[in-house]
Amino acid sequence: MPDYSRQTRLRDVGVSGQAKLAAARVLVIGAGGLGVPVISYLAGAGVGTLGIVDHDVLDASNLHRQVMYDARDVGQRKVDLAARRVAALNPTVRVQTYGEPLTAQTALDVFAQYDLVVECTDDLASRYLANDAAVLTGTPLVLASVYQYEGQLQVVTAVPGEPCLRCLWPQPPAAGLAGSCVESGVLGPVPGVLGTMQAMEALKLLLGLPRPTDHALQLVNLLDGTSQRLPIDVAAGCAAHGGCVAVARRALEQAQAEDEIDIERHFRHLDEAIAAGYAVVDVREPDEIAAAPLHVTSLRIPSGQIAACSLAGIDRHVLLVCASGKRSAQAARTLRQRGIDAWSLAGGVAALELPASS
Repeated sequence: MPDYSRQTRLRDVGVSGQAKLAAARVLVIGAGGLGVPVISYLAGAGVGTLGIVDHDVLDASNLHRQVMYDARDVGQRKVDLAARRVAALNPTVRVQTYGEPLTAQTALDVFAQYDLVVECTDDLASRYLANDAAVLTGTPLVLASVYQYEGQLQVVTAVPGEPCLRCLWPQPPAAGLAGSCVESGVLGPVPGVLGTMQAMEALKLLLGLPRPTDHALQLVNLLDGTSQRLPIDVAAGCAAHGGCVAVARRALEQAQAEDEIDIERHFRHLDEAIAAGYAVVDVREPDEIAAAPLHVTSLRIPSGQIAACSLAGIDRHVLLVCASGKRSAQAARTLRQRGIDAWSLAGGVAALELPASS
């Protein structure tokens, strides 16, 4: 059995606080650079149930910042790896895994099952979806993002009259304006520190520990060691547009309508797609591509990384390709939320006709 004596000695925790943690249900969205410390610390603290959402597989480039995994894990699903690590760290924690991204259709039902959500994808579309679902279900949400040596942290309490993400930024930035770890680079400790801060905020909320009374976005610069709090003007945010709930409801309804659009495109050969003006993006993993390479010029961006890529240099329709069409469809919906004209090859590589032999 785990020994929580070091934390129960704290006056603000004690036996009663540990009981609160054991009864708590926390959803962690993303098991990468931010999610790894969140999952580790919440499991170590004895949070009773952890939900873990991640559709990605571990890539060797992840290891410098996702230190819960090791080189033997490359190519495996992160949700499965994370569940095994939690079981090894604290077998009393119940784990529910979600191997597909949350969508506008599913987010509300999933959020309603948890007491708290920690959003760790560092992906704009996911962050805004999480904000809207949190506001509409009344579920507290801890957000963080990373850019090179800097990070941002915001707690959305989902309490009427207190600010949400859209109070500060009503809409996501246009495609290509937001940086990412994939494009801009990052040192491993940066998401580690921000994820640790997220875990601390989560524990404070679960235990009812004191928190700042001002409404602010916390900014951290790990290169020069500075931090500051950027006040959020509640009156100038969603309140001017009917309130956070009304704004979130409109945004979610729009996202649900977008989800219903048929984003599949049918081609027998990828040459047809290129002739029709599509830029082909292969979202399969490197080993899949090596085993069955495409016979046309294409960009190669794994599905787990494409949400963070701007694709700003492409001025055509984008056709995403995977093995079966499932991953490419989800990736296309993510890109479309950022204003990119993205489509998915119906049936994936498996549905293409073999090129005629010469």
